[in-house]
Amino acid sequence: MRKGEAKELLSVVGIEAICEQIEQGDSQAEIARGLGISCAALSAWLNNSANHERSARARSLSAEAWLDKGLAAIESALAKTGDIDATAARAYAQECARRAALRNPRYREQTAHEITGSLTIKTLAQELAEINKTPKPD
Repeated sequence: MRKGEAKELLSVVGIEAICEQIEQGDSQAEIARGLGISCAALSAWLNNSANHERSARARSLSAEAWLDKGLAAIESALAKTGDIDATAARAYAQECARRAALRNPRYREQTAHEITGSLTIKTLAQELAEINKTPKPD
């Protein structure tokens, strides 16, 4: 599909319908595939001046849906097999959590590093002078 045709299709579908899909946790790749357009065309349309604010809000609201998507995949795998590949489940859940954090900063893990104490920086000459002042044992 050519660029002009993609824009026309997106205008017919409308920003609200696209944003509803985003808020439900659909990726831009999934939405574009469903419409038969390129991801680049969808991304450009979402980020144009008319749609940017609404699409940004939809991405922010989709964070919870991404967390739910990760949990649903794990629950589905358990229901089907009664067992789960822990490594694959962890990787999928982490990717969903990462996407949630990208879409909404409130979903980022908060890590704070506090460093206390003091630091004395000496030049090599100062260090050698102190060594030379130290009495040598007999």
